[in-house]
Amino acid sequence: MKTDKLVYLLLQFLPQSFFSLIGRDEAEAEDYEFKSVELKETSFRIDGVFLPKNKTDITYFVEAQFQLDEDFYARFFAEIFLYLKQYRVKKWRAVAIYPSRSVEQCALDGYEELLETGLVLRVYLDELPSLDTVSKNVGLFKLLVASETKAPTIAKTLMQNATLIQVDLIEQIVSYKFPKLTREEVKSMLGIQEELLKDTQFYKDIYNEARKEIYEQAKKEGMKEGIKEGMKEGMKEGFAKGIEKGAVEGKLSTVPIFRKLGLSDEAIAEALNLPLDSIKSVR
Repeated sequence: MKTDKLVYLLLQFLPQSFFSLIGRDEAEAEDYEFKSVELKETSFRIDGVFLPKNKTDITYFVEAQFQLDEDFYARFFAEIFLYLKQYRVKKWRAVAIYPSRSVEQCALDGYEELLETGLVLRVYLDELPSLDTVSKNVGLFKLLVASETKAPTIAKTLMQNATLIQVDLIEQIVSYKFPKLTREEVKSMLGIQEELLKDTQFYKDIYNEARKEIYEQAKKEGMKEGIKEGMKEGMKEGFAKGIEKGAVEGKLSTVPIFRKLGLSDEAIAEALNLPLDSIKSVR
C-alpha cells in the first residue's frame, strides 16, 4: 500500500483528522461526507472530496501527492473546475497534502496567482508542529512521514488512550513502514501486552463491542433454539437450553475480535469462561 493510500484511509475512517489538519474544528466532520468522485465523460477521478451535508457550506477537494509530478496542479485544477461545472458548486477549497516541499512541482507558472488566493491550502506533513501540541488525529499524519528511528516512539505515544480505529490505523501505518515485521513484532514494538490491554481505551472499545455482540447473538440464537427445543421438551426447559446455547455461540462469535486485539486463545478462554478446546475450534 502506498503512503498516499494511507492518507485516504485516514480521511475515510477519521474525517476529524482532516479538519484538524487544516485548522478547523474536528466537530465539523459531522457535517460532511467523504467520497471518491468519478467525473462524467472524462477519465478524471477525484480521490478525496468532502461533500457538505448543507449545500451552502464549503466543498473540500483533497489530493495526497507523495511523489514529484510536474503536471500535478494542471491535473488537480482541471478536475476541480470540471467538477464545479458539472455540479454547480459555489463555495470550495482545494487541499494538497505533501510529505514535504521536495515533492511539490517546481514549475508553478500559470498557477501562482491561484495558489495565493486562499482557495488552495498546501499542507507539508514534515512541517507539522510537535506531537505534544497537535491532536492525536493530526499525530497520525506525523507518523506517516516519521523516520524509522522516530516512528516507534511516535506510535507508542499515539497509542496512549487511543480509540479502536486510531489503534487500528497506527498498526497499519507501522506495518507499512516496517514491512518485514510480523504482526506480533509490530504489536511488541507498539507495547501492546495482554496484561496491560485491559487498561487501554482500545481494550474497552473491543470489550464493549464484544459484549453487545454476545448479547444480541445470545438473544437471537437463544430465542430460536429455545422455540425449537421447547416443542420437544416443554417451553420452559426449551427456552432455558436455547438461551444457554445461544449465549455460548454468541461468545464464540467474538473470538476473532479478541484475536485481532492480540489475545491468546488461553486468555480468550479465561475471559469468556469457555473451554480452551471451544476457542481453538473457531477458525
